[in-house]
Order: sequence, then C-alpha cells, then structure tokens
Amino acid sequence: MFKKSWNTISNIGLQHTTGTSVAKRIKLTNQLVALSSAFTLLYIFVFLFWDLNNAVKVEIAAIATYLAVFLSAWMRLYQLARFLFIVALYTHLFALCLCFGEASQIHLLFIPAAAIPLVLFDLREVRSIFFLVVLAIATFSMLYLLNFSSSFYVELPQALQIKMRVAFNITAIIGEVAVIYSFVANFERSARKLDESNELLQQQLQAIFENSYDALFLVDWKKRKIIKVNQRAVELFEMDSPDEFYESYGIDLHKETPDEPEMEMMRNALNTKGLYEGEVLYKTKTGKEFWGALAIKLVTIGTERYQSVRVTDITVEKKAKAHVEASLHEKEILLSEIHHRVKNNMAVISGLLGLQSGYVEDERSRLLFEESRNRIHSMALIHDKLYQHETFARIDFNAYCNDLINYIRTSYNNTTAKITYSITCNDVMVDIKNAVPCGLILNELISNAYKHAFSGRTEGEIKIVCTKMGGKFTMMVSDNGIGFNAEEVIEQPVSLGLTLITALVAQVNGTMKATNKNGTTYYISFEE
Repeated sequence: MFKKSWNTISNIGLQHTTGTSVAKRIKLTNQLVALSSAFTLLYIFVFLFWDLNNAVKVEIAAIATYLAVFLSAWMRLYQLARFLFIVALYTHLFALCLCFGEASQIHLLFIPAAAIPLVLFDLREVRSIFFLVVLAIATFSMLYLLNFSSSFYVELPQALQIKMRVAFNITAIIGEVAVIYSFVANFERSARKLDESNELLQQQLQAIFENSYDALFLVDWKKRKIIKVNQRAVELFEMDSPDEFYESYGIDLHKETPDEPEMEMMRNALNTKGLYEGEVLYKTKTGKEFWGALAIKLVTIGTERYQSVRVTDITVEKKAKAHVEASLHEKEILLSEIHHRVKNNMAVISGLLGLQSGYVEDERSRLLFEESRNRIHSMALIHDKLYQHETFARIDFNAYCNDLINYIRTSYNNTTAKITYSITCNDVMVDIKNAVPCGLILNELISNAYKHAFSGRTEGEIKIVCTKMGGKFTMMVSDNGIGFNAEEVIEQPVSLGLTLITALVAQVNGTMKATNKNGTTYYISFEE
C-alpha cells in the first residue's frame, strides 16, 4: 500500500513520452516535496503538543506552499515546480530558524537543502544551480545578520530546547540520507533501464545482422580489412567460417580486381557522399561466380570510422534482365525488318503501277494510276521513317513532310506553275496509329493543290504548319491559289480524294474545317 502510494506521488505530472533524464528529476522533485510535507505535518503535531503556536502557523504556510508545488507538477510546469519547491524549502527553514534561534540548531538543515539544486537540475543548467545555491547561502547568512531574532521568536525552556535540538539534528540526518538515497535510487533505476534497453537493442541489432538476407560486412576504414561478417556472407561466398574473411580486403572477393579509375570513383563517392553503390561480379571460395549489388556506407562507431558493406545476390535478376534485353532486341530487329519489308513491298507495288501507267493511253486513266501510286508511296514512306526511327512507334513529321513533298513534286513535274513550300513542323512526333492517316490526308491535300489550285497561274505557294499541344495534334495545309467553296465540297465530296480525306479524318476521330480566303486552307485536328 505504501509502495503504491509512493509511486503515485512520485509520478505526479509524468508522461509516457517524457525522456529518462527529465523523468528522473520530476520523480525526485515529487519525492522530496512529499518527504518535506511529511516532516512538516509531523512537526505540526509536535508543535501543537508543545503549544508553540507561531511555529504551527509557519508549518501550515509551508504545507500550503508544498501543495502548490504538487499542483505545478500536475500541470506539467516542471521547471516552476522545482524552483518553487527549493525557494519554499529555504523560506520554511528560514522562518523556523527565526522562531527557535541558533541554539535549536535548525539552521543545520540548510546543509542538505543547499545540495538539492544539484540533484533536481541537470548539471548543464549551471545558471539555475548557481542562483539557487547562492540563494541558500544568502538566506543562511541573513540569519546571522539578523542574529536569529524576530518578532515571532519563541523562548524555549532549557529542557525543551535540548529536545528540539535533538529532533532537528535527527531531521537533518534523515533529510541528508533521503536526498542521497532518492538521487542514487533513481539514478540506478534509470541506469538499469538504460542498460536493459541497450542490451535489448544490441540483441535486436545482432539478430537483424545475423539473419539478414544480404551479406553484411564491417570493414576497418583505415586498414580496409574485413573485421566482421554475418552468416549470410559465409553462405554466399561458400566459406567454412567467418574467420576466413578476417584480415582480408573487400576487393579480394571480386572476380576481377577493379582498375585504378574504378577505385578512384569509389573513393570519391565515399569521400563526398559517404555512400557508394554498384554491381560487381564476385567469386566464391569454390570458384563459382555471381553478381552482387554492392553498397558501401561510411559509419562512425564510437570514435572510429568503418565501412558498412552490403552485398545482395542479384544473379537471377541479372540473368532475367539480360534475357529481357535480348528478347527486346530480337523484337526490335524483327519489327525493323517488318517495316523494311512492308516499305519494299509497297515500293514494288508503286513501281508496278508506274510501269502499268506507261501502257495506258487514256490521260485520265493514267492520272488515276499516278494518284494511286502516290497514295501507296505516302504509306511506304511512313514505314520507311518508322524503320529509321529508334522506337519504331513514332515518326518525325517534319522530315516526313519534306520527303513526301519532294516525291509529289516529281510526280507533277509537268505542271506549268512554279510551286514553293513553307513547312513548320518542328519537333512534332506522330505515333504509328495516326501516322498513315495523316500521311494520306497530306498527300491528298497537296495533290489537289497541284491539280486545281494554281490553274492558269505561273507560281504558287503551299504552307504546312503542324503543332502539338498536350495530346492534341493540329495540321494546317493552305495554298494561295484560286480557291473554291471548300466547306460545301467537304460536306458533299465530289471526288475520291475528298471522300478519302473525310473518311481518314473520321478514322482518327478528328475534325476538319476549311476556309476560302486568298486561296484554300484546311485545318485538321485530333487527339492522340
């Protein structure tokens, strides 16, 4: 019961999150306040028995002050509680000394009281300790300046004075022992908990070290030699015991000794970042090889520096990665070959159509052959650009436009008008899904311009502007030719070319608008 009550009083205001050092001082404060309160209550009854009313009043005032200290602690005003307790204790002793005089020897209680700041405050709180010790000395000195006399001095009979002196001497001894015991007991308890915590932490760290899936090494920073390994390292490198690693260098485990540039890179990384990571081909004791992910980190233990080294077996991952890369390379080659063959096949068809058109006497029929040939070439050109691009999934539309225009220009070399071009499609990439429809649309619009826009003129200009903002692709094709009612023709196409354009725009879920001002301008937009 007493122990439970004592623990309850000691833990007033204490929280679970309070640090060990602060908790120790909170408990000490509460215990000393409780001890002072107990002695004060005892002396209230003693002084009442001896009919010393002035002393009783002093004790009651002291009890009230000590209760204020408990209240401050409960409100977690720890610093205030400590200051208030020490000041209250000094004031309490000072008042009692003035009540009973020097002969009572009650001033001897200042000896243990003056040591209390050293117990309740951290030694780093030098100013607080210094102030309170000086306050004790000043209060003690004030008694002699006042010659232990005051208006509420109590004259004691000789016999009672002797009893009072014995009682106060015993109280001083008990107080001194209590202060020392409380300090030592709390210190030993905190130290024991800290030792237990450290021991548990060491056991946990040792368990983590020994049971790690990775091989772990501790290397002396100065000597560069291995001084500790875990069981996984022994298994991974097929050693018989950890002793076989000791006094060896880490690079002795490598399949090939790193060259000087590699060693310099490793040293620079450790000196600048304190960390080095890489992949190393290792060899085991029996000569087997495996790939390891190496991680080296500089650590400080005590005052010495070490390298904490981790080696993770990544042989399976390395083989899987190599297999994926090889498979991907094969697919890239296959895809490249497909695009190349499609382009060649289309070139053959284009050539056949060209040869066939040479045997056609009807001019209109021959023109139809040429138009079909141009359409096939525009698609073949797409596959040629995909074949040339490293991703096989997107083409540079600017380069495509230039090549397509050069081909169309040769197809219509008998046109009397001199046609110039302006192309603005910088850094515009189009994916394979939309490249063929865009190429065919561009082919039809340029071909129409050649056939109809510059009739009766000696020169003309075709502009192509492509933009891509976010996922929206927009292409503008315009000419400064004679123009026509483009919007009406789009709604009701009268030729295969315009019908094809309308169908291709629908294929990419796009929109098309046309204007007839200083020529004809088409705007095609769609989301990629």
